[in-house]
Parts: sequence; C-alpha cells; structure tokens
Amino acid sequence: MTSVYRYDSFSQMGHPPPKETKKSCQVRTFALPIVCTLLGIVITAFITWHITRAQYEKNIGNDAPTTTSSPEDAIPASDLRLPTSVSPISYDLVIKTYLPGYNYTADSKNLTFEGQVTIKLNITKSIKKITLNSKDLNFTGERLKKSTLYVNGEQITFKVDDKQDTYEKIFFNLDKTVEPTTDAILKVFFGAPLRTDMSGLYQTTYTNSQGAVKMAAVTQMEPVYARRMVPCFDEPAYKATWTVTVIHPKGTVAVANGIEDKTEDIQEEFISSSFKTTPRMSSYLLAIFISEFEYNEATTKSGVRFRVWSRPEEKNATKYAVEAGVKCLEYYEQYYNISFPLPKQDMVALPDFSAGAMENWGLITYRENALLYDPRIYPGSQKRRVAVVIAHELAHQWFGNLVTLKWWNDLWLNEGFATLVEYLGTDEISDGNFRMREWFTMDALWTALGADSVASTHPMTFKIDKAMEVLDSFDSVTYDKGGSVLNMVRKTIGEENFNTGINHYLTRHQFDNAEASDLIRALADKLPDNVIGPKGDKLNISMFMDPWTKQLGYPLLKATRMNKTHLEVTQSRFKALQSGKEKEKYSHPIWNFKWDVPVWYQIAGSSDIEMKWMKSNEPLIIKSDKPVLLNAESNGFYRAGYTDDMWKEIIYMIKENHEQFSTQTRVRLIDDSFAEARAGLLNYSVPLQLLTYLKNEKDYMPWSATIAKIRELVDMYGTDPEKHVVYKFMIALAEKTPAKRDIDFVSKNYLDDKKFFEVNAAQIILLNDCGMGEPSCGANMVKLFNDEVNSKCDSSRILSECSQIAAPFRAEAYCQAVRNGNAETFNKVFHWYKTERNQVEKGNLMNAITCSKDIMTLKKLLLDSMKPEGSAFRLQDVATLFSKICTNDATSDSMLNFLIDRWDDMMIRLAGDHSGFHRVLSSIVGTLKTQGGLEQLRSFRNKNAKANELGLDKMEETSEVTIKWRKDNQKFVTKFIEDLTNQL
Repeated sequence: MTSVYRYDSFSQMGHPPPKETKKSCQVRTFALPIVCTLLGIVITAFITWHITRAQYEKNIGNDAPTTTSSPEDAIPASDLRLPTSVSPISYDLVIKTYLPGYNYTADSKNLTFEGQVTIKLNITKSIKKITLNSKDLNFTGERLKKSTLYVNGEQITFKVDDKQDTYEKIFFNLDKTVEPTTDAILKVFFGAPLRTDMSGLYQTTYTNSQGAVKMAAVTQMEPVYARRMVPCFDEPAYKATWTVTVIHPKGTVAVANGIEDKTEDIQEEFISSSFKTTPRMSSYLLAIFISEFEYNEATTKSGVRFRVWSRPEEKNATKYAVEAGVKCLEYYEQYYNISFPLPKQDMVALPDFSAGAMENWGLITYRENALLYDPRIYPGSQKRRVAVVIAHELAHQWFGNLVTLKWWNDLWLNEGFATLVEYLGTDEISDGNFRMREWFTMDALWTALGADSVASTHPMTFKIDKAMEVLDSFDSVTYDKGGSVLNMVRKTIGEENFNTGINHYLTRHQFDNAEASDLIRALADKLPDNVIGPKGDKLNISMFMDPWTKQLGYPLLKATRMNKTHLEVTQSRFKALQSGKEKEKYSHPIWNFKWDVPVWYQIAGSSDIEMKWMKSNEPLIIKSDKPVLLNAESNGFYRAGYTDDMWKEIIYMIKENHEQFSTQTRVRLIDDSFAEARAGLLNYSVPLQLLTYLKNEKDYMPWSATIAKIRELVDMYGTDPEKHVVYKFMIALAEKTPAKRDIDFVSKNYLDDKKFFEVNAAQIILLNDCGMGEPSCGANMVKLFNDEVNSKCDSSRILSECSQIAAPFRAEAYCQAVRNGNAETFNKVFHWYKTERNQVEKGNLMNAITCSKDIMTLKKLLLDSMKPEGSAFRLQDVATLFSKICTNDATSDSMLNFLIDRWDDMMIRLAGDHSGFHRVLSSIVGTLKTQGGLEQLRSFRNKNAKANELGLDKMEETSEVTIKWRKDNQKFVTKFIEDLTNQL
C-alpha cells in the first residue's frame, strides 16, 4: 500500500505517504520531493494509523466524542489473533449492494449491502468452536437461521457468540466436537451499511460534468478491514482462493480481483456479475468496485489485459497510467523472471481513498491524483509521482501478493522491497529520464535516516506484544529503511546475486507466506563464495543483516586523521535528540547498537569508489594521505562525520570542483552535516559554509537538499522575525547559481521528460524565492494570476478548464493572489475550490486559500473542515488543510489553543479517520516552539485519554528538538548567516 503522505512530496499510507512535509509558513507552495523535517518523520511514522488503531477501536464511527480507553489497552495481541486449529481453503462470496442513483430505487435497504459467504475449512485439531474475524456486521435472527455448517456431509448445529465490539470476532460454538477434516463447509449470511470512513466496503461520491452527485462503492481491506465486509480469517497467513459474485444496480459495472466470468440480469433493477476464482491470497488483498466508471485498455506482450478506470469525465487522463502500467508490468516480468500470475490487471482512480494506493491483486485502487495525469494541470514532479506509485503497487503483485508476509511484524518484507523496486520500475517508465537510482538518495534514504534517528523508532522486525503496537509496522522504518537496507545489501553482494536470490525466494514461496528469515535464507542460498564478509571469509548474510533489521537505529561513522597517511573510522549510534529514550524492550539489543558496516569511500582526486568492511567491534583504518569522503554515492545506511579540519578540506574541495563528486555524494554531505549540527554534534558553521558552493551548482538534487534543510531551519524560527535573515541568504545564493531561473523556460519545457532535472531545478529555485519573499517573484505570480485567470475565468467556470497558467506555477500564482489580495479574491478562489473536480487543481486551490493572512478566515476554514455534514472539504483532505494552516504565520502560534478549545468538535468528524486525525495532531504539535507550549500540551494530554492514545507523547520529541535548537543555536545561526550573506 502506498501512503498518500509518503508521496505527497512529489506534488506530495500501505502505498504508504508516504511523505507530506512540514513547511515553514513562508516556504509553502512549491512541490519539494522530500520529507525534510523531523515533524515529517513523526507524521510518516503514523501514516497508516487508521490501519492499526481502527482495528481495535470500539466506538469507531460514533458521533459523540469519547475519552474512554480502547479494548487494546488491556488485551494482549495474542487474544486478538485467530486460533490455528481451523483455516480456510476457499471462499465463495456473494455481495449485493444497494447503491442509489442508478436503476435501483432507494428503499429501506438504501446504502447497505448484504451477503453470504461459503467457506471450505481445513480443521487440523479436534474443535468445538470456529472463530472468524468480524467487525460491525449484522447477523440478524433470519440470517443466523439460514447459516449452516456441514462436516463430512453432516450438519452441525451451533450457537453464535458475537464479540465484534471487543475482539472483532464472531464465535460459532458447536453442539458437538468436530475431528480433523478438510470436508467442512460453513455458510454465513450477513449485512451492514455501506461505510463512510474509507474502510471495508464504503461509498465514495463525486459530481459529474452535468453537476449531478454520483456514488460508487469500493473496498479498502489492508490490513484488517476485510472483516468489515465479510466474516473471514482476516490475517495474512490464512491464504485461500476467492470466488466472488457481485449483485449491483443496473447502470453500474462491477470489478473484482478475478477476471469476469459472466454477467446476467437477475431482477428488474439488478445485475449479477461473477468473477473467476483467484489464486490463494490473503484477505487484505480482496477487492470489489461498483460504479459507472469508464476505462482505457491495452494488452501486455505476455497477454495480460490492462485497464485503468476513472470517472467518465477523466477518461483521457488515464492514458499515461495505461502506458506506464503496461511498460512497468512487462519490465517486472523480466526483473522477477516470473510471469504475472493473473490474466488481467485493473487500476482504479477513486475520489475518496484513505491511502495513496492499495495493491489488491488484479485490482489496484488509487487516489485520483496518484493515478490520473493531465499535462495541463500536473507539473513534472506530479507526473513522476504517478509513475512511482504505479511502479510501487505493481511491484507488490509479486512481492507481497504472490509471496506474502505471515504477520505484520515483518511488513518491511512487503513494503521495503516494493520501495526499493519502485525506483527501477519508474526508471523503466520514464526511459531513465527521472534518474531514479540517484533520486533514491533524496527520497527513501533521506526519509529513512530521519525516521530512524528519533527515540520513538523501532526495529524493522520486532515482536508485537500489544495490539496497539501493530501501528509500529506502518511507518517510514518499514517502507524507507526497509528499502534502504535492501539497497545496501544489494550493493554489498552485487546486483546479479541479489536478483538471483530474490527469484529463488519468490519461486520457493509463491502462493504462500514467508518471514524475513526466509528472504535472508534465499539470498544466502544463492550467494557465491567470492562475496567476502567482514571476517575475510564468505559473507554470512544473516549475521550481516540481523543487526540492521532487528535493532533500531543506525551508526554515525566518524573519521579522524591518525597521521599524514592514515585515517581511523569509528562508529556510534546517531540520535537526533541525545536525551531521547527508546522503548525499554528496544533499549538493550544483543548487538549493543553496533553494526558490521560496508564502508564505501572516495579519495580526493579519484573517481573510484572503494569499499572496506568495518567490523562492529573495532575501528576501520583507511590508508590515504588525501581527504576521504565516507558513504560516497550514498549506498550505505549510515551518516558520515569528520573532524573540523577534515570538514574544512571537504568544503574547500567541493568549492573548487563540486563535480568531482556525484550528485548523491553532494546530497549526502548536505544532509549529514545539517543533521549532525541539529543533533548538537557539529557547529552550524560547517553546513552553512558548505552551502556556499551552490553558487556553482545547477543540479536539481543538491538544490532540493539545500532547500529542504533551509526550510527545516526556518521552521524552527517559528514566527520570529530573525528568519528573514535566512530568507535573504537563500535569495542571494540563488542569484549566483548557474541553474536556469526563468519562468518561460519552465513553462515551455516542463512536458519534456528529457529536461526533467533541469526544469525542476529552475522551478524549485524560483518558487523558493517566492516563498522567501523575493518581491519580483511574488509580483510575477500575481501578474500571472491576473492575466491568465482573472481575465479569462468567471465564477461559472471550472478553474482547471479555463486557467491558462502553466502547471508548475499554478499553486504559487493562486497562493500569491490570495496572500496579496482582498476578501473578494479569497472568496473567488474558495468558490473555485468548492466547484473544482480535478484533485490536483483542487489541491492547488486548497493551498491558495490557506495563504490568506487573515486569522479569522483561516479559523473559519478549520471549523468548516470539522463539520460532520456539509463540509467543503472531503475527509481525506482535512489533514492536509490543517497541515497548511499550521505553517501560516497568521495562525501557527494559536493552533495549540485551537486544539484544546475545539477538541470535542474535532472528535466528531475526525475520530473515525485515525490516520488523518493523527496527522492533524502532528501538524499542531509541530507549531510548538517554547517549553511553556510543550508543558501546556502535556497537561492536556495527561487529562485526555483519547489524545494520549493517539500518540501525542511520541510527537513531543519534535518540539523538544526545536526548543533545544532555539536555545543553543538560534542566535549563532542568525549572526553567522547574516555575515555569510555579506560574503556571497
């Protein structure tokens, strides 16, 4: 699954993002493809909160706010697991949906569904009880009377014990003992309302081109939501085949995991669509979709039918996804060396979707802005985002679907590998123009190093002791560290050996489940003897990988010159906050926070990248009389540090000739130096002096890294006016760059993928100038708005259909117009937001209305978003609205009081969307810059059980880092930057 927050930075979970970044209020509108602040790290750590908390939330969907504890606070995880004595062999599922607005005339069953499931069981022990997962399903008396169990042809009577509220289970207590058999058939009848919280089988609404409100129904099952549509064995280890029939209103079409079998009219108002049986798969991959959507279609070279579905008015916007999907699927068949196991692949763009995308086998679901592509509206970064999300989800069709994790503690098997491979798939889609192997440094590795530096992190693989700890599986450690560690392993053992091991793993476990140890064993089986480990003999890949996957954190490698000819490199765990305390169960790993480290390094004057092993228990000695750069090209999952004198040598070299080092190496120097300075391990003069080399830099990646780090710095100033010193520095630095900084160049070339990096460098530098208050930039954007919007669009038009601003500048132009305009301008833009149908343009307009400088206007937007009915904002977008308003100077200092005063109002709408609610809270906590504010938050948290359950204590570490920085560094940094600006 792709988190929407993980990839929001591309425009910008699982899949999922993955990663929407915390921004300074003035640096707020351009698309920066990275997670650049510690707040972003903490947000990402909970991007799939709804996946885990909602599993056990007793009162989900209730209108009344509650501060009572949830069942998981007292129930160990083992009590929420299913017994192993019974497992499914196959499911035969029939679902009938009562979806209004088509040929079905609404009656008492409107907006509900009813179903029956026939489960063939494998009983391996003597039992008197069958247990299924079930949540919020209705088993009326009539339905129970029709439900039956036959064992070896004999009907076995039973009584039902409904524990859905407490354990999310339903128990069938049998009237006699049943012995082991594979001839057991359980048939269960059930029903429920179509949900509105984007889980299970839920309704999604949209307005068509004629202005009519239409409705579709779709599923989201990962990880524990299948039980909200059908009673089943809702754990990944219980794989079974699924034969699905959907009864749906005439005027709609149904799609499921399997290819269509037959469709027939069964009643005056309904159609029955049946689908071919799926391969063995886990329940969280089950998918159903009912709508009037249309599709574009193609066929792969191997004969797989490939369709991309959308609302009829967006059909043309699916063409890029069809082309990209076919190209990527064909590439993966070669990469995995295993044919795609299904006859078809459908992908659907949804108006309402909690994640970014979901890899349901044969029926992948997406948010619209993660699948559709309209070149008039989507800038290049958004096009790349679409390609990346498609590549991620298609990677799962093998790694996650064909072979599936046994339990969520090994989720990185699914998500880490899909994260790694998405870069290969996206490169294939873009013919290499997006330079994704390089971009890995700026994206997955960058995010992972941030996420794994905080005390609230966790190992990639860990034991789940309490139900609420399932949430620890769904974060950037799983996705980005998982991908980064696998990338390091691939580089260490060689790409060919790695790929051979992956094929061995998939072939051995296909249509089954696996654990992390199975992957490691498969890699070891295919590892040749000439791959040498830290002891000088054949690499023991398990001993190498275990410290990286089973203990949290990563090392900082510190280089010190011993004499004129040798360097010594030592290691220690890197922590963003030295006083931060990890969970007790993670605090004493057997490896004592030490690692065997493959150290790649580059000696000054040489283009060669060398590698030596650093043993966990001794320093590494490197022979060189010249400066040495550690982790050259950023293949290692660690940071590099140097003595002050060595940093001076590095800065001198990069100023003299930065191109002697790759873009990945330059990015690594920027990221590591700022991270170490923020952690109190390095004087800020080092990273700031390093940045002055950008007077000669024109590449997109180092400028992206620099802007990210400066935005992080600006964010810690809060509303303090001293941050304008930083703005002046960045504007002055940008004036010196040889990179193009021309609006016409970007506007005329953003559709040319071959110029992707050159165009995006120009775009982010220009938009950074706007965000930091460069007067001519803001004036140019307002002029664009007046010339290409105001003079051409009135309130009767859909803005995306009449605005003539080039896609890369729409968001900033709309923002500057509102920021520098009057109430009439705001009202006009807000009207366009409410009537807009394109999600990307709607995002541009949301960004614009949050640029207002009027605090009352901004608070009214927040209150509107919390309306349970009639809000201008979709539930999926509320967290983004809060995030943007929290970064506005007009409101940022008042957000904590807003949280405390409006808590009950927030609970009414947001309590059912735990992922979004958690992100709202993270944004608010990110506004805290003083110890007094932090103490006020803690007081509120300690009095409010529900707030405490949402993890506010973990979010506080972000504020602690900021408060410490303001005390220790703010005055020095301000003065140093002021002096540095005068020297440019």
